[in-house]
Amino acid sequence: DDTLTIDFGSTNCLHNGKLRKGKINITYTGNYRDSLSVITTTFDNYYVNNNLIQGERVVTNQGRNNSGNMWFTIEVNNANITTTNGTINWESNRIREWVNGQNTYNIDDDRYQITGSANGNGVNGNAFTMTILDPLNVDLGCLSSSSCIIKSGTAKISPSGYPDRIINYGDSLCDCNVDVIINGTTYPLVIGN
Repeated sequence: DDTLTIDFGSTNCLHNGKLRKGKINITYTGNYRDSLSVITTTFDNYYVNNNLIQGERVVTNQGRNNSGNMWFTIEVNNANITTTNGTINWESNRIREWVNGQNTYNIDDDRYQITGSANGNGVNGNAFTMTILDPLNVDLGCLSSSSCIIKSGTAKISPSGYPDRIINYGDSLCDCNVDVIINGTTYPLVIGN
């Protein structure tokens, strides 16, 4: 195994529009494109905008599916974000299918479809689940014009004791516009960086 450490130092620095400090540690058994390679990301005293980030993310290349596309399992274990308002924790299991751009090393043509689910607790301790209803279509070409890379798809967030929220990314544009549907009422929303 090899390890890559990204060290932002012990004082905040501005990177991609966010204040960061601490370390991101990435251990990998092979290249991202290699079948059965495993990439594990952990954090060492890592903060984003003064929020402590903890947990583990494991990405495993599962080879090619019946459509000939590379696909990956993504597990998030024991994730926590500690804020001044409390701690958010969650775990998730997702599948990422690489549907376009596998044959180039240019990320601008990379397209993925994401499916899966998550569960956890919000800052108030309220439990939630999240399920992707229609695959989230991710377009890395959007990075040249926007920080929002999900172009379409829907997800359902079910907070305990509250109505479900359906998030619809459906306009297929590189923008940050989503519709949040609660009890049949649609609320247009622009998500931030």
